[in-house]
Amino acid sequence: MRKTAVIFLLLIGVACSKDPPVFQLTNLNNNQISCFGHAGMGFYSLFPPNSWPGLETCLNKGADGSEMDVSMTKDSVLVICHTNDLSATTACSGYISQSNWDDIKNCTIQSNLLKNTTIISLEDFITKLDNPYRYTFTWDTKLAAFNQLYYGVFSRAILNLVHKYQLAQHVFIENPFSDFLERIQQQDSTLNLFLLPEAFNEGFTKAKNSRLFGISINNKNINSTQLKQAHDAGLHVTIYGVKTEQENYEAIEKCPDFIQTDNLDYLLKVFGKYHKGYGIWNYK
Repeated sequence: MRKTAVIFLLLIGVACSKDPPVFQLTNLNNNQISCFGHAGMGFYSLFPPNSWPGLETCLNKGADGSEMDVSMTKDSVLVICHTNDLSATTACSGYISQSNWDDIKNCTIQSNLLKNTTIISLEDFITKLDNPYRYTFTWDTKLAAFNQLYYGVFSRAILNLVHKYQLAQHVFIENPFSDFLERIQQQDSTLNLFLLPEAFNEGFTKAKNSRLFGISINNKNINSTQLKQAHDAGLHVTIYGVKTEQENYEAIEKCPDFIQTDNLDYLLKVFGKYHKGYGIWNYK
């Protein structure tokens, strides 16, 4: 029998005379919602997304973990970067998939405030953390090719890191292609794999048929009834695409297992997890 947690949430910014709302949280995550940053502090913060300062600050503020975008170089190094196209987010040009790591590791990330922040490899990120086992990290894998040979190389690079640092229970792997996730699943069935669908119905069917751990879906593309349907089928649900206080509130009401937010401070304050004293000034 599924238990329900009754949570009193203090919403930041509401009138003092208004009682805090009560949420009855029922999900597959021990009736708790884990708070994840979206690429660290989000795409609307002063921190550049997918950067070490943004990711570290996200964790120091009290997040349960963070989503990050992961691409692969020509020499099979996994790199934290939003797209394969370096010119989109860095001062460099070219494509990650066509470059060796040594040739791009000094590329600086575009930022108005943090001018000297360079891209970071996934392994360097893991080793810089004092204790990576305190958190859960979502690796949104960015594919540059769509064939079984490439799938095999990319999946091996992921598995090598997961096994080397014993991260199987601390990593969620996201991708919109179920055949890529199935390739990983064939090599290690213990990993937590999430399908990234555009629409719920198709994603639900594929994730269920592939026996994946869950789905990650935009807040606007899933409602409470559909989320319960996923839970009833044993699928965990991550909601992303929330950047305002209202969107965070609406996402919480649906009772997902995990939320990736672009307004991390607000979500952490709602759940009483927020830690003061961490900000852009720590890196100036």
